[in-house]
Amino acid sequence: MKPANDNLPKPKLHISLSSLFNRLLGQQFYIGLEIGFGRVNLVQMEYLAGKVHMRAIASIPFDCSRETLLADPKALKALLKQAYAKQPFKGNTVVSCLPTEHIRIITITYNHVDGQSDDEAVVLELRERYKGELDHMVVDFMSLRQEDTGSGKRDALVALAPHDKVVAYLDLLTNAGLKVEAIDIGPAALTRMVCHTGALLVPQYPSLPNVLLINFGAESSYLTIIWGRRLMLDRPIEFCENRMFTRLKQVLEMPEELIINLLYEQSANSDLIKDQSGEVNQMVTDILRPEINMLLQEINKTLVYMASKTRGKSVDKIYLTGRVSRYPGILNLLQEQLNVSIEMLDPVEIFASEKNKLKNQNLGTMAGIALTTGLALRGVPERG
Repeated sequence: MKPANDNLPKPKLHISLSSLFNRLLGQQFYIGLEIGFGRVNLVQMEYLAGKVHMRAIASIPFDCSRETLLADPKALKALLKQAYAKQPFKGNTVVSCLPTEHIRIITITYNHVDGQSDDEAVVLELRERYKGELDHMVVDFMSLRQEDTGSGKRDALVALAPHDKVVAYLDLLTNAGLKVEAIDIGPAALTRMVCHTGALLVPQYPSLPNVLLINFGAESSYLTIIWGRRLMLDRPIEFCENRMFTRLKQVLEMPEELIINLLYEQSANSDLIKDQSGEVNQMVTDILRPEINMLLQEINKTLVYMASKTRGKSVDKIYLTGRVSRYPGILNLLQEQLNVSIEMLDPVEIFASEKNKLKNQNLGTMAGIALTTGLALRGVPERG
């Protein structure tokens, strides 16, 4: 879809999942770029022996606020220089995504009548909601998978972003020396990454399982339902890494560095993982139990909603991604309560090759890396 005001320039805001199957002539692999909270993430893929592998990955921290960095192309260029010095990134063409605070992603139900395109029907619905405000937004949508009820009502995931924010972000990337292939949407990128994961790991491929992806972030987390290859739901929840840190600091009165060690550094210790009755691990789990119970409530609400949309069906698998997924207590507690296979999704583990030894520093479970991998996979066939 296009901005409602045709006199405005039209930057690409892409959400269509058809890009999963676009084959690039001469196969160019774009660099996925995400400017997260406190870190700039970059990922680039390549073909090795006919399979997609991760060529390069970097997660570069920055000290200023994200809003400050978004207004400073020189600072971004310096961070990119660090990333290129650490890893063999090739070229400067990127697929990126808008910061979450600059984009609104909503699910709408709209009426569809014979002879009317989905574009027309969605715009009519959005006009009712946003009136003249729509003229100053860049809008795109994708129809969500749903059972055919014959009612003429359909669901769509809609992305709306203020036009000036999109243009400013494009200017930032361009002035930092990058070429922008597209501005993508987080849920679409995550769906793409999950589908590529299935192409590598699922024995029944090309059939893919129905998946709930729990993407843990620093400020918020997201529950994303991917039904085979189709995005079906994406919703934010309040559970996040910062809430866990805050609760532990309040109870234990410890600095953040020690909290991080309690949550994550232990996870490298196989004895602690195996011994879930270990005193320290049990203490942390008990403190965090109210937060994890809140997460369970949100998951159960989502699964009940999905059952109502799919005639009682449920997901086949749950994937956890983001740094919180490295905390063994969360996986174990979820596994106890949910009768579904649960796995940690680490893009570095999945896409690393013997040629490129990328399995280090727990990069694959850093916040934003799964999303950035999905950005890097734009236009790449699931199997070469």
